[in-house]
Amino acid sequence: MSLMASGTCVTDRRDHFGLCTTLRVATAGYYEHSDTEHPGLELCFAAGGTRHQRRFRGKSWVVADDALMVFNARERHVEECSANPDLRDLRAVIVHPGFVDDLLADVRMNTDELVFDDALIRPTRSLQAALAALFSAAATPGTSHVAIDCALTELVIELTTGFKHGASAELRALERKGYYPGPVTRAQAVLRDEMASPDLDLRQVAGRAGLSKFHFVRAFREKTGITPIQYLNRLRVDVAKQKLQSSAQTVTEIAFDVGFADISAFNKAFKRHAGTSPTQYRNIFRAAP
Repeated sequence: MSLMASGTCVTDRRDHFGLCTTLRVATAGYYEHSDTEHPGLELCFAAGGTRHQRRFRGKSWVVADDALMVFNARERHVEECSANPDLRDLRAVIVHPGFVDDLLADVRMNTDELVFDDALIRPTRSLQAALAALFSAAATPGTSHVAIDCALTELVIELTTGFKHGASAELRALERKGYYPGPVTRAQAVLRDEMASPDLDLRQVAGRAGLSKFHFVRAFREKTGITPIQYLNRLRVDVAKQKLQSSAQTVTEIAFDVGFADISAFNKAFKRHAGTSPTQYRNIFRAAP
C-alpha cells in the first residue's frame, strides 16, 4: 500500500499481483490531478454520496452515486475531486491490459478493441456486486492471486458483455455460441459458484465448462498454474478470511460455510495458504489499529 497526498486528498493505492490496481480516494477539500492516462481500462465510481468530476473528451463529467465512469486504455483525463468536506470517498480500479488480453485470448481479441462508447454508464446489480467483491477481496490482508483473479474476471465479463464497446457485437455473438468466456474461465466461475458444496465433483465442473475431465484438469493447470482443487481451496480460504474479519461466526461455522467437510481439513488448508491458523488470523486482524 502506498499513500499519496496533495493538500487534503489522500489516495490508498494497492497493486494486486499484476492483475489490477485498486484506489480509494479520500478528499476533505478540493484536489486536482494533472493530466493522466493508464495502459488498461479504468473504472471509477463514487461511494458515500461523493460527487467528483473528470475532464476529458472536451467536457466535464460528474461521477455521482449511481454512475460508473469508464476510461478506455490510454485515454487522457484530468481528475477533479469535490470541494465539499463532507463528501469523501471515490474508488477506482485499473485493469491491467495483460489480464484483459489473457481473458480474451480464446476469442482472439485484446484490450485495444474494447473502446467503450459511453463515458458514463449505469451499472447493473451484477456489475455492482462484482465491484463490491473485488474491493472486498482487495481489502483482505493476505488475499491470494486466486481471489483477485475470480473477482476481476467476473467484473470484466460483466463489463464486456453488458455494455456497448467497439467489439461488443462480435463478443456477444461469441458469448451466445459458448466461446466467451473460455472453458477454463467458465470452470473458474463454476468453482466459485459451487464453492460451498463439500461434494463438488470435478467431472461435473468439467462438463459445465465443455471439456472432458482429463482435458479440463490439464487445460486448467496450463492456464492458472495450479490444479482445480488447489484453486478451489485457495478460494475457500480467501472467503474464510473475509468472514473471519467481518462476521461473528465461529471458526467451525465458517469452515462449513465455505465448503470444507470437517474442521481439521479447514485448519490445515488455512494454515497452508495463510501461514497461520484461522483463530490466530482473526485475533491479529482484531488487534490491528
